[in-house]
Amino acid sequence: MDKEKKIILFEGELKGGKGHHYDHLVENSLYYQNKGKIFWVVNKKFKKDNLYIPKFVNIFNIIDSANRKITINNIFSLPEILYFSIKNFFICNFLIFFKFKFSKHLFLYILKNLFIFPKYFSSFYKLLKYLDLREGDKIIFQTSRIDELDLSFLLILLNFKTQIHLRIIQLHRKKKLKKFLYLLKSLNDKKKLYQDIFLYTETEFQKEQIKKISNLDVDLFYNNLSFSEKKANKDKFTIGILGESRFDKGFYKIPDLITNLNERIYNKIEFIIQINNCPKNLLGVEKKIIEMSKKYKNITVIKNYINFFEYRDLLKNIDIIPLLHELDQLKNCGSGIVFSSMVNEIPMVIPKGAVFVKKFYKHISYIEADNINEYSEGIIKIISNYSKFLEISKKQSAEYKKKMHQDYLNNRI
Repeated sequence: MDKEKKIILFEGELKGGKGHHYDHLVENSLYYQNKGKIFWVVNKKFKKDNLYIPKFVNIFNIIDSANRKITINNIFSLPEILYFSIKNFFICNFLIFFKFKFSKHLFLYILKNLFIFPKYFSSFYKLLKYLDLREGDKIIFQTSRIDELDLSFLLILLNFKTQIHLRIIQLHRKKKLKKFLYLLKSLNDKKKLYQDIFLYTETEFQKEQIKKISNLDVDLFYNNLSFSEKKANKDKFTIGILGESRFDKGFYKIPDLITNLNERIYNKIEFIIQINNCPKNLLGVEKKIIEMSKKYKNITVIKNYINFFEYRDLLKNIDIIPLLHELDQLKNCGSGIVFSSMVNEIPMVIPKGAVFVKKFYKHISYIEADNINEYSEGIIKIISNYSKFLEISKKQSAEYKKKMHQDYLNNRI
């Protein structure tokens, strides 16, 4: 391991262990642990109670979501921030007028952000003093929200001697993304300043969209995940529904799916259902699921948060996952449970028309469904032909593992 090299994993909005952003932090840390010293940069409200944090990880819960201006919260850093403002002004104007000639877009960007920094910047600037970034260090923006793109752009202008890796996951704020990519391209065209920034996205479709906007080089990335293997010989099949209890994730559909399947193949199936962060408008659905778990012995309900290892153990024991999401939820981004299903050899039933999800598959280890009856039919079909679907799922898992080890991002760290 290069003990001097730092690998900074940035998740500015991460406040706890709910969701796949935390999972990816852990998985990436485990994958990169022999390549350098690992740092997590997370939200100042991050709570690590009952979370699995690898011992070798250094955590900086320093990012203030609201920290855009000089406020009472950062008044004690006023000298450093004023120093930075002056330095920012001279460096950026030097770059604009002398290195790149005049650029209206660059000038307006600097003018806009001279005293109102990109979100996260003042808290991130404090962090830079502790990190002592050097050439060869890496910053990985795992999600690359628009505010993180702004931050990375300013880091480039200030010429920090480190590699910046941007995993651009969501394209739905195209106007702001287009602005960032245009600015990046203008720098690249003139002085190749962005030679140490790398762009990644999840699918060929997203890659083409970004190239269409900017003509910049973009590579695909694959999430680093833990793998497990399934066996074909089964008497009972476990259906798993995991994640946050949200309307757009189809939580309200669960009671009807249970009823439909239990009326048809009760003796062949078991359910594992997670209820997590249920909003007030869905408390009636939660109550109904709990009542059903008392009526039917084949239903296990897990309330609230599942830790890192519990989640992986559950995936090892789940045989089929129905993705109940509303179709609109899957138009611009995928779902973390899709990748978890792939690497754990779990066939899925997905919404009909979920084109974005299907782009991740080379081998069709899923069935499409349009309503609860079709979801039930799909699950029954998988159970009836489980050996066949498991064989396809194993091929898809092997394909993902191969891609993960060939991943451009992993090979640059």
